[in-house]
Amino acid sequence: MALTELREAAKLQQKDAASEVGCSTSKISRIEAGKGLVKPVELRALLDLYGVTDETTRTGLLDLAKRAAEVGWWEQSEYESIMPAGLGVYVGLEHDARTVRAWEIGFVNGLLQHDDYAQAVVESDRPRTPEAVQRLLEIRQKRQSRLTAASDPLEIWTIMDESVLMRPVGSSRVMLAQIRHIQEMSELPNVTVQIYPLGKGVHRGLRGSVAILEFGPGDSPVVYLDSPAGNVFVERDNQVREILHDYHRLTAGALDPKETRDRLHQAAKEYGS
Repeated sequence: MALTELREAAKLQQKDAASEVGCSTSKISRIEAGKGLVKPVELRALLDLYGVTDETTRTGLLDLAKRAAEVGWWEQSEYESIMPAGLGVYVGLEHDARTVRAWEIGFVNGLLQHDDYAQAVVESDRPRTPEAVQRLLEIRQKRQSRLTAASDPLEIWTIMDESVLMRPVGSSRVMLAQIRHIQEMSELPNVTVQIYPLGKGVHRGLRGSVAILEFGPGDSPVVYLDSPAGNVFVERDNQVREILHDYHRLTAGALDPKETRDRLHQAAKEYGS
């Protein structure tokens, strides 16, 4: 509440605070509501932005932040230093999210990637040292662990273009292991998988992959767009509504979960099962 009052007194919006700290507006909203943690370095930047010079106020708020601060695993130097731009922010949001709704056009969703498939994807992206590849794979594994957490597991609903099953990544053995992994994961109550048939023709999902992160009641969703031109976070209500509309149209056009299981079974046979 104090940070909200200080920001409003400075006649600034949450997007101004987010820009100063280098995070999403949703994170600022959660920090102000007492639902998210702020690191001391972030708090200092916000207090400077808000023009707070009173040492008693600054010291009090910084002491609170230091006692409450927890460094997320994704913020540890060995991971933060090798993450592509924007991924650290996304992983932090995903860690706080209750649900991820995703559309994938190029690869299997990262949360459902088998280890061998994930390694083939990482190694195909750009030249990296073996150590960097291993760190990126560890990041993916840590993200995936939320799907099988004993309490409050992450819910994912992912729609994947059928071409994802048809495009060889690694060897046939890798693809077979990947398809079997999707089949296994889709049996979890918090995991829903749909395949969008190529035969449906042109659709709005061809513009690129999308992840929609949903949090607690009253929190606005955050949309993450992944593209070669850069990663973008979308939080404006009208834009989020449009993307959600497109996602629901993809959901309606995709194979239902039973039909998807049949298509996965067929794909497994094509790769040698």
